Amino acid sequence: MTQVRQAEFGVALGDLPAAEWAAAVVVRHSTRTFTGRPVEPVSFDRVVRFASDLPRSHMARVVVVEHVPSDLFTGLVGGYGRVLGAPSAFVMIGNEADPAFQESVGYLGEAAMLEATSIGLDTCWIAGLFDRKLAEKIVELSPGERVLAVCPFGYAQPRPRASEKFLKRMVGAHKRRPVEEIAPGFDQERWPAWAAEGARLARVAPSAANRQPWSIGLLTEPDPHTRPPEATGAVISVVERGAEGNISRRLDCGIAMLHFEVGARLMGVRGVWEVLSPPQVARYLIAPPG
Repeated sequence: MTQVRQAEFGVALGDLPAAEWAAAVVVRHSTRTFTGRPVEPVSFDRVVRFASDLPRSHMARVVVVEHVPSDLFTGLVGGYGRVLGAPSAFVMIGNEADPAFQESVGYLGEAAMLEATSIGLDTCWIAGLFDRKLAEKIVELSPGERVLAVCPFGYAQPRPRASEKFLKRMVGAHKRRPVEEIAPGFDQERWPAWAAEGARLARVAPSAANRQPWSIGLLTEPDPHTRPPEATGAVISVVERGAEGNISRRLDCGIAMLHFEVGARLMGVRGVWEVLSPPQVARYLIAPPG
């Protein structure tokens, strides 16, 4: 039997701009080459306010750093994959004392990334290629906390450098698995609109090396008077797809959770996340009307 580790996902968002974030999901792409130009004050202040207004949680938080040192970001051999020219960054922090800290960081962190994208900023998830000791010096950490990702934002160069394009080709950055693969049993005709849109947006969620290590399934409640059975929610589970490396698959699942919720909200359906025991990650239960 599935066990719920806590009654409610501790960092779940209240209201969110579903239409704006859905549009951001479509246009957003990973940027590793920035112009170096500081973020416009109006945009920067909005990002800071957004991060400050995120739900307070002992599991995860997002800190905005206005000026990041250039050597914060590392790279592969020969500098491949290194971020250049980024003026600012989100620092994604999780508390290891909570079992759900990885997915919490992914969920809250992607909210910050979509908000930044929606106001015209370019971003990139960096959960592996950064100097962790330096990252821990530019933010204040409480006992048990650690930096899981440092995500630059700013303005992209019009033409990415050759090494950035090579890295994207190497990991298949523009390829996504069919929705039927990440959502087994997906049926456009039988799935409710909110779940279908959630699955479609989760399909394009970013993940380490584009591994997409999640699976989405419907929760249904059998009813002899309903054909097909009424869907009461959805479950996101982690699957062993792609190398684990030093980036948790559950962090990737947290990003997918946020995308799924944006899709559901776009279709007018609001729910609440409940954290589950592995290999499941969380379930999205539809809130009753009113």
